Amino acid sequence: MATIKATIFFEKRYWVGVFERTDKEGYAVARHIFGAEPADPEIHEFVLNHYHELHFGEIKEFHLQIKRMNPKRVQREIRREMKKMKETARPSTLAQDYMREELEKKKKQKQHTSSAEKQARKDAQFALKQDKKKAKHRGH
Repeated sequence: MATIKATIFFEKRYWVGVFERTDKEGYAVARHIFGAEPADPEIHEFVLNHYHELHFGEIKEFHLQIKRMNPKRVQREIRREMKKMKETARPSTLAQDYMREELEKKKKQKQHTSSAEKQARKDAQFALKQDKKKAKHRGH
């Protein structure tokens, strides 16, 4: 059984949706930019038809502890959380931390690949210079 939580908020110039998925494998987050403010039917249609196109990050281990609580207390806490979400309209801190970690991983991977490409270009230029030096000394 998977639990999906969608948070829609305004970020700079665009409306952004953060989809958090928690299942038996772990916790993953995907981000989708809507552009203009989406209406509820548009969000529902997106989840039904385009959910499989979302690119979730790597699965992070997540230990879920289930505590049995009084149903009325649960209702009050849900109401408080919904009110807080309406006021802040920001994704949860767990999702923010997850996305930050994913960005840092991608950044490090890009730095590693770009440095490897840079070193390969330098090696190729050095080999070319060496070949030119050898060609000069051959008497051409």
